[in-house]
Amino acid sequence: MDHLSLFWVNPSRDKHLKAIETDFFQRVYRSLKDGTLELPPIPDVVLKLQRVCFAQTSTVKDVSTLLLDDATLTAAVIRAANSAIFSPRTNRPCHDINMAVSRLGIQRVLGIATAHAIQTLKTSSPFSEECNALLKKSATSSREFASTMALLCQKVKKYDETHRELEVEKALLIGLLADIGIYSAVKAFQHYTDEGNYLDFDIASHVFYSVSKEASRFILKSWGFDLDFIEVSTNHRIRREVDDVTYLNLATMANHLLLFRANDDAIDDHDVEITLAGAEALYELSNLNDADFRVELNGIINNCGF
Repeated sequence: MDHLSLFWVNPSRDKHLKAIETDFFQRVYRSLKDGTLELPPIPDVVLKLQRVCFAQTSTVKDVSTLLLDDATLTAAVIRAANSAIFSPRTNRPCHDINMAVSRLGIQRVLGIATAHAIQTLKTSSPFSEECNALLKKSATSSREFASTMALLCQKVKKYDETHRELEVEKALLIGLLADIGIYSAVKAFQHYTDEGNYLDFDIASHVFYSVSKEASRFILKSWGFDLDFIEVSTNHRIRREVDDVTYLNLATMANHLLLFRANDDAIDDHDVEITLAGAEALYELSNLNDADFRVELNGIINNCGF
C-alpha cells in the first residue's frame, strides 16, 4: 500500500487482485474516470466558502459573514487564529471573526474549515458499523499522520532556517486531507449494498485502498486545493522543479517515522529522500520514547488549534 496516510493498512495481494475484479471496483473506477464520483457532503457553509475564496473580488468581510452561519466553524477559525502555530508573531488575543480571518488569510481559513468538516464526517457517518469503524480509524490515523508531518516540518525549519517556504500549519492541513478519498469510496460502497448487492467487507476494504489515491486527487482538485495537497494525496511528484524539501518529502518522512515507531516490517520496502536537516529531524524524533513522542504530537495539534 503506497498511500502515505494509509500507513496503518496491511493489504493482501490476493485480496487486492480479487478486489479489482469486482463489479464494485469497476463502478467506482468508472465514476472517477468520467468525473461523477460523489464528493463528501460537507456543510453548505463550506461549499459557499469554497466559491467565495476562489473569487478574485472576495474580501475578508465576505468570508467572515459566511462563517457566522456556522457557530462550530466560527469557533474553530477563532481558535486557530489564537493558536501558537497559526499566529506565532502576536500575543494579542483574537475574539472577532473578522480579525481571525484577516490574521489567517482566506485560503488558510478554507483549509481549516474543510479539514474540520471532513474529520466530523469521518466520526459521525450514517453508514454500517463496519464502514463507520473504518472511517473512525481513518480519522484517528490521519490526525496522527498530519501531526507527524507538522512536527517534522517544525523540526526541519529548526535545523535549517532557509526553508521559509514550508509552513507548519499547511503541513498539518495537507496531512488531514490526504486520505479524503476514502470517504467517497466508503459512501459508494454503502450505495452499492443499499441497491441489494453483496460484497464481503474485507474485499471491499481493499477496493477502498485501491481507489483512495485517485479519489483523493479528484476531490481535492474539484475543491481547488493546490498541488502540494494533491502531490501528498497521490504520493506522486507532479512538478519537475521543486525545492529541496517539499510537503511530499515531509509526508514520506512522516510515513517512514510512523512505520519505524510501530516496528512495521513494511519499512524495509520504504525509501525516503532527505536532506541533512531532514535526517537530523528524523533522528531526533526516532529517539524519543513513546510517551514523549505522543506529547510532541499532542502539542503540535493543540498549538495549531485543532
